[in-house]
Amino acid sequence: MTRSLRPRAVRVESGMNDATLETDAFPTGKPGDTRSYAEAWSVVSETLVRGIAHALSNRIATIGTIAELLRVGGDDPHAMSEMLGIETERLEDLLEQMRALSARSAGRMEAMRLSDAVAGAMALHSYHPERRSVTVTVEPGDESRPVLGDPLLLQRQLLILLDAATHAALSHEARTVRVRFGLMGKVGVARVIAGNGHDTGALPESVPGAIAHAMAETDTGVAYVLVLPALGAGAE
Repeated sequence: MTRSLRPRAVRVESGMNDATLETDAFPTGKPGDTRSYAEAWSVVSETLVRGIAHALSNRIATIGTIAELLRVGGDDPHAMSEMLGIETERLEDLLEQMRALSARSAGRMEAMRLSDAVAGAMALHSYHPERRSVTVTVEPGDESRPVLGDPLLLQRQLLILLDAATHAALSHEARTVRVRFGLMGKVGVARVIAGNGHDTGALPESVPGAIAHAMAETDTGVAYVLVLPALGAGAE
């Protein structure tokens, strides 16, 4: 049996300090359950903050151990000094992720590559507490032309769907999540597929200033899709 969520569009009004969202409904990973964009992002961001905080605690503990060994004169101060440099870089990376979570959208449409939004979302999703329970793969496609959208909004929508797909994958035999993205004619498409779900059929309509999204669920998995306008040859 297949169940589908009616396609929705998240619209960004230009000239505003923040994105204005309309008629949005995002899945939670539970059959038939959805949240508004604001609620979904609040839940996902809190989850990722907990994951990053845990990673920060590990880094701080490691640095403390190295510092103590250096204080008492460890066997190889040079090696420990190199380890300290590596841990410092990891801390800086974590701080960058925290900044990305707290960044504010300018509400502006920009030409961008889908791969940039996917890479940013995947970097943050790596701190998801359930990430170790599923296998996540990325399958890039055609990116010969840029897409048009709000980079921060797109990245956060991808994170919402990655969170939903992660939870959905836990209830299926194949604990996998696949992220597929690329151009399809006049639009850019990103799919997040949990379990053995299939690509959604007809794409939701993407209009200027909006990111459209939809969901299709079967007994073997779930497929989520985001669509936004593409620029260049073949695009309007």
